[in-house]
Amino acid sequence: MLGVIIVNYKNEDKTIEYVKEELIKIQTQNIIVVVNNSATHESDTKLKTALSGELVHDIGKIEDKNQRCFIVSHPDNLGFAKGNNLGAEFLLKHFAAGYFLFSNNDIRFIDRNAVEALVEKADALPHIGVIGPNIIGVDGRKQSPDPYYPFWARYFWMYWLTPFMPKSLKNKLFKLNYTQQAQEGVHYRVMGSFFIVKAVDFVACGMMDPNTFLFSEEMILAERMKMIGRDVYYYPAVTILHEHNQTISKFIVDKKKFMLRFESECYYYRTYRNVSLLSTYIGKLSFQFYLWLGKFERKKK
Repeated sequence: MLGVIIVNYKNEDKTIEYVKEELIKIQTQNIIVVVNNSATHESDTKLKTALSGELVHDIGKIEDKNQRCFIVSHPDNLGFAKGNNLGAEFLLKHFAAGYFLFSNNDIRFIDRNAVEALVEKADALPHIGVIGPNIIGVDGRKQSPDPYYPFWARYFWMYWLTPFMPKSLKNKLFKLNYTQQAQEGVHYRVMGSFFIVKAVDFVACGMMDPNTFLFSEEMILAERMKMIGRDVYYYPAVTILHEHNQTISKFIVDKKKFMLRFESECYYYRTYRNVSLLSTYIGKLSFQFYLWLGKFERKKK
């Protein structure tokens, strides 16, 4: 059985559309869990009615185990990691799911058999804990997979050296074409908007790190999987479309989003890659100055 987990945040219409128009294409037996962050009575009712689902306030209790869709209501905005963990915990309590699909609600299936193909491939590869498809944006460019970027490359050298480099050297040093040229196989991480994990490995690695709110979850999960000897696999034989960050763009302004990403990545680098606090402090100064320069240049224009 497959457990499908979607974190909803003030975007019920999009979530309902995704469940009714896209997830219906999944042929594998599945249970859908919508974790309703910052839930209100109105949003809970809307999801429950439109999806003919069971509303859950206590994940330890359900009324109908034959139900296919559950809306797990939570009054707080748990963020991505805690929200997904809550959905997984609910499934683990009540159903024997072999795989979890973590998905945004802004996904479109280009290949109808995407889920089945990913599960079949993962079944054939016992060392794989996480598997993701070819994800493309509305611009037609690939969004997954990504390599590992050292902290200094990501938050210092990439900003201050690349303006003075030839394009060919820049691409080589910082792997800027990595995602577009990636081939099937083991990679550092896949995109968090749509990926599948083996449930047993997800539990064994400690699930997602609850200390993050948004961003860096895929890198942290990759590190946690490594701790139990599992890899991340990119399977481009199937493709999905990602309409990209609709909720994030709607509710978080750019500067706040950039800083939230930076803080999450600093936590990841310190906790999982042993980067010093001094390095992240210098990186923060560099990043803030870079953002200021960008704002200054835009004002001049």
